[in-house]
Amino acid sequence: MKLRISSVLIGIISLLYISLNYASAQTNGVFKTKLNNGMTVILEEDHSARVVAFQMFVRVGSADETEKEAGIAHVFEHMLFKGTEKRKLGQIAGEVEAAGGYINAFTSYDNTVYHLAVASRYFDTGLDILSDAIQYSSFDPDELKKELEVVLEEIRMGEDDPGRKLYKNILSTAYTTHPYKKPVIGFTDTVKSFTREQIIDFFKRWYAPNNMTLVIVGDFDKNKALDVIKNSFKDFKPGAELHKPRPQEPLQKELRTIISGEEIKESHLAMAFHIPSLSHPDTYAIDVLANIVGQGESSRLYQRLKEREQIVHGISTYAMTPKEPGVFFVNANLEAKNAKRTIEEVMKEIEKVKHDGVSVTELNKAKLNLESDFVYERETMEGRARQLGYFEVTAGDIAFEKSYLEGISKVTSDDIKRIARQYLKEDNMTVAIMLPKADKDIINKDDVISAAGVARLSLAQEIASESEEGKKASNLLKKADEAIELKLKNGITLIIKEDHSSPTVAVYSTFHGGLRYEDEKTNGLGNFVAAMLTKGTQKRTALELAKEVEGMAGGINGFSGKNSTGIYGKFLTRFFNDGMEIIADCLLNPTFPQDEVEKTRKEILADIKRQEDYLPGYTFKLFYKTLYEKHPYKMPVVGTEKTVSSFKRKDLANHYKKLIVPRNMVISIVGDVEKGEVIKKVEELFDNFKQKAQPLANLPIDGRQMRIKKTGDVKEKQQTHIGLGFLGTTITSEARFPLTLLAEILGSHGGRLFVELRDKESLAYAVSAFSRDGIEPGTFAIYLATAPEKKDKAISSILRELKKVVTEKVTDEELKRAKSALIGGYEMGLQENMAQATDMANKELFGLGFDEDKRNLGKI
Repeated sequence: MKLRISSVLIGIISLLYISLNYASAQTNGVFKTKLNNGMTVILEEDHSARVVAFQMFVRVGSADETEKEAGIAHVFEHMLFKGTEKRKLGQIAGEVEAAGGYINAFTSYDNTVYHLAVASRYFDTGLDILSDAIQYSSFDPDELKKELEVVLEEIRMGEDDPGRKLYKNILSTAYTTHPYKKPVIGFTDTVKSFTREQIIDFFKRWYAPNNMTLVIVGDFDKNKALDVIKNSFKDFKPGAELHKPRPQEPLQKELRTIISGEEIKESHLAMAFHIPSLSHPDTYAIDVLANIVGQGESSRLYQRLKEREQIVHGISTYAMTPKEPGVFFVNANLEAKNAKRTIEEVMKEIEKVKHDGVSVTELNKAKLNLESDFVYERETMEGRARQLGYFEVTAGDIAFEKSYLEGISKVTSDDIKRIARQYLKEDNMTVAIMLPKADKDIINKDDVISAAGVARLSLAQEIASESEEGKKASNLLKKADEAIELKLKNGITLIIKEDHSSPTVAVYSTFHGGLRYEDEKTNGLGNFVAAMLTKGTQKRTALELAKEVEGMAGGINGFSGKNSTGIYGKFLTRFFNDGMEIIADCLLNPTFPQDEVEKTRKEILADIKRQEDYLPGYTFKLFYKTLYEKHPYKMPVVGTEKTVSSFKRKDLANHYKKLIVPRNMVISIVGDVEKGEVIKKVEELFDNFKQKAQPLANLPIDGRQMRIKKTGDVKEKQQTHIGLGFLGTTITSEARFPLTLLAEILGSHGGRLFVELRDKESLAYAVSAFSRDGIEPGTFAIYLATAPEKKDKAISSILRELKKVVTEKVTDEELKRAKSALIGGYEMGLQENMAQATDMANKELFGLGFDEDKRNLGKI
């Protein structure tokens, strides 16, 4: 079950039918009711943050379209916020931003979902906006024409994205009959053909209250909310039931392939096996199998193909279980020459599972990981609303989480063997491969069939060999406490914030580092060191670290950016002491083992190559290199192929000693912990940490730019990506506040660039503006992706809007809306423990003070 959702742990459902004009049910804090018009309403009060999330699930998706309608459901996520009878174009986005919130939508095979979140004091505003858009959208003909152009740009963007294109290729091949074979976004020809009459007809047929589920989670009063909801939808009339059985996919009887040569640097491979839907009882074992086989660094495929054989740059598995039968995916990115062998090794591991099953340790770890997903995802109102809505419309039960976790807990090794044999078969498999054009003939369908067959032939010998080797071998109503800060005797700054609203804890430990401690010869060294922190210590090997962390349903990762380097982790509360000990071990005792250095080097080099295939990132790689002439900010964080290839183990160890010192260290811990216990544990773990910090050499600073500088690259792609910008400001400058507001005024969904370039001129699907402060001057930039023939017009329009900002005052309304959006967005962005830990640690490290927001939010 691949759910990008957050969850609320809910208890046993008890149906209580009461004498109102709707039927209702209370489920351990989650209230479900059905209005007279058939609309399902789900409410959950949670006062742990001053946020409220609204989500409207409309039970229509791409799988409900006819062939000529392919992509039409997706058009509605673009059009429903484009104006109503009482709100003009841009007014909806403006009102949401003025309420400190955001609004968006997404379309899937089975549903279209409209979601917004606002500061809870604007509850009535948020509901009114959503109900107005759902009932009274105007579908202005001119706006529809422009927005269809935007959708076409989105289709072109997908064609340029290797991951999206691979996904489209494999599903269109794995499914021959079922509508899941079609891309949700549709096709260029169908989207171009849509008329306003088609749009309105589709809207009238499907957008009826009895085909909708409204979910609201957050800081509100349920009884008052119900009255407002009833009044908002009192004139919304039910429609006919349109859902009919969809064409069912026939049993696949032979292996299918789709192999293509593309304008890419790195190869991509996907394997897909048909599996049942979310509500099928086999889903539990399928999800456990996916976790064991390909989720996490200790998983079987990761260890076999990436660590031992080193034939992939990355590999993972997941089960897509929508409302109707889905697909079990294996995804890998790799070099073209390793494609056939990768298929062989994947199938060998699958055959082993069929023969031997899995160990008790693997089962327990997978179950804990799946259970913990629900706990971690409880941290935001938006995620919890999405989970409740998803379970209601997909499984038909808001309490599905309970039955799901019970089902997971009962999975046995025999269950795993049975479902692997039943579903992970060659004749149920589809393989999609995308290769660089120069390598397009390196593998064909016969090679794929041969690779799958080799697995069975070699199984007996491998099992025998590995067998021999094996013989050797509260009710959450309390608001978070205030954070405290203290200095330990060795100079470490420790920040702690208790928040008992979720049984999780986040740890973020950061040091001055990143690009600022690098030059052109050492570029990427910080990133390399950070990656190696979890690759072996004096006590643990890389594999032991991975197994131990994943066994706690946690995660620990090193990081390095422009200004800092460090390590972070998150755990269930009951594993805090163990997790904190591992973080300390990684920081204090890394050994930089040579074999892991080479594996990591290979991985980083693959990442450098992969970045050229991700055009937005590649655009800004070129942008920064041109914008900065002297400062290290001009370099990519990951380094270059030349520098990364040159680093020796001693270079990593020396750079580590330079950065990882106590007086250069901030540890921020947020979550379900007790301050006293945390202080005691941190002091115990870091008592002997006493290295001296080395001063940073004076950095070269770029002066004011006196001329326009241009750069670029030509690739055979569907879109042109544009980065346009200037040197920005520093994190201590008072100018950062107005500059951040300007980025919001220009680049938000109700901003000038979005309205003028996307809504009015249909120049782009993606357009944004951002201000990123640095310790030295950062960046103010605009990004846009458009069709090649629209490039000059797009640049001209951006410059026109920038000139307006220079020559004309922004309106009071724009400024007010931008302020509300930034403050509200900041509040919503800090719902998760890790977000709070990161925010406080970075502010403290850079000299602003961990509680800077209390002093400076007023300046906005």
